[in-house]
Amino acid sequence: MLGKPTRLSSNHSARYQSGNANDGNRSGESAASQYQLHPYWQGDLQGFYTVHNITVTSYYRHTSYAYIGVSSVDVDCLDDDVTWCGQWPAYAMLKGGITLTFNCSHEQPVRFVRVWRNIKDYLAVREVEVEGTPRSKNAAKYDKSLNKKLTTPATSVKAISATDCGIKCHKTQPCLGFSFNPSGDPPCLLSPSTATTTATGWVSYAISTCSHNITCDLTDQFN
Repeated sequence: MLGKPTRLSSNHSARYQSGNANDGNRSGESAASQYQLHPYWQGDLQGFYTVHNITVTSYYRHTSYAYIGVSSVDVDCLDDDVTWCGQWPAYAMLKGGITLTFNCSHEQPVRFVRVWRNIKDYLAVREVEVEGTPRSKNAAKYDKSLNKKLTTPATSVKAISATDCGIKCHKTQPCLGFSFNPSGDPPCLLSPSTATTTATGWVSYAISTCSHNITCDLTDQFN
């Protein structure tokens, strides 16, 4: 996590910028949001990992009750596709500079690390450190078709992006293609067939290479 891209839901001031939380200094300046509903800090690992542990150093009461989690996709709604690794205890209200480690367990590789509070208040953390193993995502190559929709979907699921929909297809057997429409209800259709029909607003992806023959990062395909 050291030196990688980060962001806050809002910036308290230039002094408390998001990068303070992954500068390698547990006793330095914190990253802090403004007073708001559901403040959060997020770090981008810039690759997919199995995250084993997340170590957080607190900043007084503004870390209390914060949740710590990981996600495979960049989402604004913090309860979507986020796997919880733990929650900061209440005693962080008593003093700052406490360091705790949270163990993570998640099925699919993740890219983003999040610290957030489900209340209206400030969020502040001094440091976030991540221990994990890089993962190559075994995946299929897909041919992309605009304004096309699968004619024989087998499964309809919720997904917040084409990437998320593609990951669900890769994990579902059999799935030879999928369609995504952010305005659809539901927006993600998975199918054992690659046959499509014309449908405005939909984008379809049909498998073109066997999954076990190629290793790639799914996010490169579904933009």
